[in-house]
Amino acid sequence: MMAFEPAQQHQSAAPLQGPLFEGLLAEFAACAMSAGIAALGAPNRALIFAAAARACGPFDSGPGRSHPISVNALAASLARPFETIRRQANMLIDTGLLVRHETGLAVPLQAICDPRAALMADRCHDLLVRLVEDVRAANFMLPEPRPDINYDPRTGIGIAFDLLLATIECHHQRKENWTRLALIFAIEWANRRFAHASGPYLAPVKPSTVARILGLPYATVSRNIEALVASGKLRRVSEGLVIATEFVTAPAAADARLALANRARQLLGRLSLIGFPLDRPARAYIDGRPPLPALG
Repeated sequence: MMAFEPAQQHQSAAPLQGPLFEGLLAEFAACAMSAGIAALGAPNRALIFAAAARACGPFDSGPGRSHPISVNALAASLARPFETIRRQANMLIDTGLLVRHETGLAVPLQAICDPRAALMADRCHDLLVRLVEDVRAANFMLPEPRPDINYDPRTGIGIAFDLLLATIECHHQRKENWTRLALIFAIEWANRRFAHASGPYLAPVKPSTVARILGLPYATVSRNIEALVASGKLRRVSEGLVIATEFVTAPAAADARLALANRARQLLGRLSLIGFPLDRPARAYIDGRPPLPALG
């Protein structure tokens, strides 16, 4: 069991890179996608809500970015067809989590208090805090804390959403819909976790476990797993599923991991600038350290 509150990092702290760091990012991605699905019912709606919230507030410590974002701009930023974004955005408008202005879409300030938005926002924030705890416990280098700045969890939520969106952006070249991409994240993480190591991807995971990790119906998981197996991205073995080695080692996958690690380092640097307690990250939790999904 890791000790999550070391007073000081050792001088031999490692740079934020490599398989262990990538595994922690995969863990964040799978669990953040699960949080979005639990809150809003589907990965599409969760990611559109996060992207709209980051484009026009309200998750900033200052007045935020108040200009609405057009559906075209949202579709371009998420690399998804206009009609897909328009249809899902309309569902969020119907539930009050987005509002339509003459110039585009916005997340209203009162959405912070909506139980569904709060569930996703608070859980993503605490998953980010858990990531920082685990990065620190693994003796990776972190920026110096800024105790002279009062930390505002609302800004931390914005950075957590940025990391979730960066995960999707960096893996655009995988050319999957968001449900299948969520499955890939969950299976990659579970393969690593079962193996109790940062690689290789040899520890199988059952489809029922993947469904439980993400909170998706088993039928949805099974149907999309069949498509991923048929495309050669997953392999079936006697005890479950593993990510295909050739998929993991493909240049596009390596580029995606590198891009995400670079973006994650930038976002962890931003945490320092907003006063996040990088030396005592557990102090930043809203609801406490989220448990890991059960894999047994």
